[in-house]
This record gives sequence, C-alpha cells and structure tokens, in this order.
Amino acid sequence: MPESSRPKLNKKLIRKTKAERQREIVEATVQLLAKYGVHGTTVSRIAAAVGIARGALYQHFPNREAVLEAALASMGERSSAWILQASGPDVPRRLLAMGETHSSWASSEYNTFVRPFFQLIASKRETSLTKVIIARQQEDFRYLVQQVEEGKRQGSIRSDAESGDIAWSLLLHAWGEDIARLMGVDQFITEGVSQRILRRLMATYTVTVTPASDGHDRSI
Repeated sequence: MPESSRPKLNKKLIRKTKAERQREIVEATVQLLAKYGVHGTTVSRIAAAVGIARGALYQHFPNREAVLEAALASMGERSSAWILQASGPDVPRRLLAMGETHSSWASSEYNTFVRPFFQLIASKRETSLTKVIIARQQEDFRYLVQQVEEGKRQGSIRSDAESGDIAWSLLLHAWGEDIARLMGVDQFITEGVSQRILRRLMATYTVTVTPASDGHDRSI
C-alpha cells in the first residue's frame, strides 16, 4: 500500500495536569503501602506503578516523605467516613449506627485504608507519619466524646457514664473488626459476633425509657 494511502495514526499524547499526576502518585502510594508497608514503598516502586521515571516523580513531590504524607492525608479524608455517615436526633441510635456502619465501610476501604493504616502504625512510632495518624485518631475520639455529651444533655445517655469510655469503646470495636479482617477471621464479623457485642455494650450506657401507669415515660 502506498504510504500516502495508509491511514494516519493519531500519535498525539494526552498530557496530564500536575494535579492529575499528583493524584495518581498518591493513589499508587496508598496501594503500595497496603502491599509492601512503609519501608517497602520505595520511590522506584511508586514511579513504576504510575509509569513515570524516578526523576519525573520529583517534579511533583520533593522527596519520598512528602509522597507518604500526601498519601496519609488522602487516607485521612476518608478515615472518619464510618463515623460521620450516621445522623439523626437520637444519640444512642446514632452511635450504634456508627459501629454497625463500620463493617461495610472497612470492607470497601480494605486496601485503601485498613491495610495501609495498620502498615503505618506498625512502622517506627517516632516518625512524623505515625504522629499524624495518632492526631487523626484523637480527633475522632474527641468527636465521639462530643456525641456522647450531647446524648447526656438529651437524657438518652447515662449521666454517670464516662464519655471517654464510650468513645474508646466505639473505636475499639472498629479496630477489632479491622484486625479480624487482617487476620482472616472474618466470621467474627459475618456471623454477627461483633455486632452483638456492640449492641450489648451500648445498652449498658443507654437510658431505658419505659411507659409509666400515669401515661408518662420514666427513665431507668
């Protein structure tokens, strides 16, 4: 076939913006953290996962630590989703919904949060990355305490209960489910064990309202 009659191929390359490339790098880093941990998430692996040269990666981030921090920030944006999804005026039901939501959320975020999260906390405690993780967990803790305090003001949470105890209980419930998935003992979740424990736990903090003979509700 004469060269002039051959179909012309469109060889125009689609150039990605800096923001798009940075997002690709961050997403690839999160996936690598889940697979290799902090020490195994090298610049070479990150660059290879994105399909760029090592030198090109440094055009978007000054060093490996900056890439890891950006990945952690991305994880942090969705780390509290299971807590923030719950709504409604009844605080005990809201707190219970948070705990019950965690399982499905953690399943969908297993490789984008759960595994990377535990890989990071297993790294050296004194690194800036682990300090960011601790700060994020403390932020979630404070938010849960605020929810409990609201329930006390409403009269639906026992006034003598320690607000911090309830907040930590919810976080421990979430971590327990995460660890069960990591260990491969999913039956702790699928057979409803974790949910039953959560409900019994929340029942000990909840004010029970029973109808009185005079038609008014009484809390016990």
